[in-house]
Order: sequence, then C-alpha cells, then structure tokens
Amino acid sequence: MKKTACIAVLLMTGITMLRAQHDSQVTQYMFSQVLLNPACAGSGEMLDATFLQRSQYMGFEGAPSVWSLGVSAPFVLFDANHGAVFAITNDKIGNFDNMSFSAGYAYRHKLSSTATLGVGISAGGVSCKLASPSEWSSYSDDPAVPQREESSSTGFDMGLGAYYDERDFYASFSCRHLNQPRVLTVNSGDKTLTVKRTFYLSGGYRWQTSNEKIEVDPSAMLMFTSLVKPQLEFGANIFYLKRYWGGLSYRIGDALGGMVGITVSEAFRMGVAYEYSLSKLIGTNSGSLEVFASYMFELKLAKKEKKYKSIRFL
Repeated sequence: MKKTACIAVLLMTGITMLRAQHDSQVTQYMFSQVLLNPACAGSGEMLDATFLQRSQYMGFEGAPSVWSLGVSAPFVLFDANHGAVFAITNDKIGNFDNMSFSAGYAYRHKLSSTATLGVGISAGGVSCKLASPSEWSSYSDDPAVPQREESSSTGFDMGLGAYYDERDFYASFSCRHLNQPRVLTVNSGDKTLTVKRTFYLSGGYRWQTSNEKIEVDPSAMLMFTSLVKPQLEFGANIFYLKRYWGGLSYRIGDALGGMVGITVSEAFRMGVAYEYSLSKLIGTNSGSLEVFASYMFELKLAKKEKKYKSIRFL
C-alpha cells in the first residue's frame, strides 16, 4: 500500500518519474512572491526574511512536503534602486528529495511617484536525490524504474522575472528553471531527470472599502509548464485594521482553501492556510497545511556618524 500510494502521489502532482518535475504551487503566494520571482527583490524598504512550509495531502504515504526560505534586501547604487535576494527550497515527494538554491538581482525603475517596475535574474543550482531501490522492488520489471541506488547531482539553474507594483495594484511574471537543468541520471545513463521550465503569472488589487478599517485584496496566479496542464488559482483576503486578515482561495479542479494571518508588529507577520483536496485524491488524505512567517528589519550599511564634543561649539 505504501508503494502504491507513493506512486500515486508522484503521478497526481505532475512528476513523471525519471523524466521531469515541476515546482509545488502554494496557497499564500501573495505573501511570498520573492520566493518565485527574482524581480521582487528589494520591493520593500527593509531587509525581509520569509519562511514558508507546506505539508500536502496529509496522511498520505509519500506525500509532498516543502519548505522555502528567502531573504531579500533593497540597496542603492549609482543613484539607482536595486534589490538582492537569496532563496533556498527543499522539496520531498515520495522517494525524491529535491533541493534548490539561488541568488538573484533586480533593477528597480521608478515609473511614477506610486509605480515601480522591477526586472530580475537569478542563478543557482538544483539537485535531486533518489532513495534506495529497495523501495521500488515490486516494480523491477518496469524499465523506467531505477534498478540501483543513485547518488544526487546538482545542475546549474537560472530564472528571470518582471514585477510591477503601485499603490493599489501589482503584477508579477517569472520563469524558473529557464535552462531546464538535468539533475539525475540513472541506470547507467539510460534515464535522465530534467527540471522543467516553469512559468508564473500573478496579480492582485488592494481595494480600500468605504470603511477605512477594512481592505479587500483579490488576487490570482497561473502556473504552467510543458509537462502538465496550467494550474489557475484565485481568491481574496479581507484585512481589518491592516493587521488581521482572512480569506479563501480556489485552485481549479484541485483544492479549496482558507487562510488567516496577523501582523504581530511592524517587523513580523505570520499566516496559516489549509486546503481541502478536490482532485482525484479526494478522500485519501486530510488536506494540506501551510504556514508562513516574515520578518523585516532595517539593514544599516553606512558608517555611524561620529560626534565630537568641543567647548568651541557649546
């Protein structure tokens, strides 16, 4: 049963064994854009560290589990605005253990007093490790299944993106795994696992209602690769006093979700999301749980000004 469930998860989440894989789609993408798009680097005024963890299809053997950490900071160079970001993601699904890391740069051009366009690029690596073949012994007659243990390998990875942001609206476009890196070769080179090029298109609107305490933020995201059909998700969050929020999301044909969050202080905010599966795996799992946390602080690079006291200036 464990092996059957593991295979089912691999198939249902869009990973074709030893051919390709794609990134997980998350519910709280509107709070973690920097993990998906290097052009978002430096979009805030302070250094921002964002952590996200997702447990998908809970209660299902071999179900996906992913965590990501991204650190973004703005900086000024030659009288122009820039941003830098470092991101790392660990994604486990069935017998695959995937790791990716990247460093990104964004140039941010001010279009008006309220609008900014950022363009960015990232470079790093992605690796994949496959567990012992003993887990696959029941499928030894399948030529697509590895017959010996394989060591992990790392492939060079690139990404790019664009990000438009103004007072009440934002739009984001990015491409991850631009060069489709090869990360694992098995059975003496007979099979190769390639990370497929993945595209993200998202946007959102900030609508201040007639009640100054309440703001409504609808958003949507489209994710697609050459491997699986496009995944479209949309929903909205309602903010109260710009501190508390709650909302709903719907990923077409896949899941219905809800989320809540709080801004604890000017520097720290956190949120939780839960999704109920609507796919063919409905009834075989207890849903997906996702948490995120973001901490912002000022990064002071300038030298502290020295002050001298003298009776001449008293």
